[in-house]
Amino acid sequence: MTMPEDARNGSIETVTVGVVADPVAAPAQIAEQLAHDLPRLLSEQLEDNCVWRVDVHRERLPPSDDRHTEMMDVASERMRQHGWDLAACITDLPLRSGRQPIVADMSNERRVLVVSLPAFGGMALRRRVRGVVTQLVVDMRSRGTPSEGTEEHRRRRLPWLANRFQRVTPEQRDVDVRVLASRGMVRLLIGMVRDNRPWRLVFGLTGPLVGAFAFSAFYLISTSVWRLASTMGPLRLLAAVLGSVAVMVAWLIAYHRLWEQTMGRPVHEREQAVLFNASTVLTLIIGVGCMYGALYVVNLIAASVVLTPEVFGQYIGPGLGFGDYAVVMLLVTAAATVAGAVGSGFESENSIREAAFSYRERERRQVLHDTQTRREQQEGRGGSAET
Repeated sequence: MTMPEDARNGSIETVTVGVVADPVAAPAQIAEQLAHDLPRLLSEQLEDNCVWRVDVHRERLPPSDDRHTEMMDVASERMRQHGWDLAACITDLPLRSGRQPIVADMSNERRVLVVSLPAFGGMALRRRVRGVVTQLVVDMRSRGTPSEGTEEHRRRRLPWLANRFQRVTPEQRDVDVRVLASRGMVRLLIGMVRDNRPWRLVFGLTGPLVGAFAFSAFYLISTSVWRLASTMGPLRLLAAVLGSVAVMVAWLIAYHRLWEQTMGRPVHEREQAVLFNASTVLTLIIGVGCMYGALYVVNLIAASVVLTPEVFGQYIGPGLGFGDYAVVMLLVTAAATVAGAVGSGFESENSIREAAFSYRERERRQVLHDTQTRREQQEGRGGSAET
């Protein structure tokens, strides 16, 4: 951003906002967007005759502690190193206060805020993050947050934020304002699924994809499949399609042990495991659904090239049209998808987890596994001591 001449001469104050972002897809992209949009938005919200500048620093942020202040410690240190006036952390780690997902925490004393992306849900992510960060930076710059209902607060508040997020003042040191998500658990779940980027499964699950392609070639020229598909009604075909996706998802979860056990765990860990399992199911359903769609398009193109109307019509009947090809390929793709599940057996458990989950998701699951393992070991030693 080019600064005005009087700003370069020192007659106008330059305020620098440092953005510390996790070096992964969504946080890094959001940080770059903030660097582009935040100076203009802050200038519009704060008419204080200063120039705004945004510096982006990528760094792997630490897992949050119970007080959610470890990231603030990192941001405070980077502020001292780089001479920033304010700092914002952008992370894809989900933060929670009890059962409510935390959208953002702000400390006036430190001049730092932490933004957690999963709590924003899956829609309009950049616009919502931009709005929350702008609002909180405005509050910090104005030396605190005006009381709810005051004229100053109403003037500065972005009206669309009030319908989706709730601002509270937690009884906690170092956190002056906390923003919580409405319909929190649903938003958090959608945000976790978005963070996993389930569409990557199309290219990440090499074994199932290769197996599905191989069996597609076989079923594509199977006259029995042609006849069966032509006699099935819409509901049966829909059941076959959904059933094939369900079989692939269930096989991946069971064979590669993607399901988190909930029995015998403390309440907060059990809730976390349930959230992980829900995100696993949704991630795999979307990913396998994308794989089914891609395979269906390939099969449809192959059928239009390989299956001549003369031969195909002998088994389907007269008046052959594009709809007949489309219907038959639904069953061909469904059968190939079920058969392709066997191909996942050639994939390692790690490769499946890398394809299905983001780095942060794998890290969180590993922490949960380690906690459960330590507890079992401690219980085992306790039982041995008693005997």
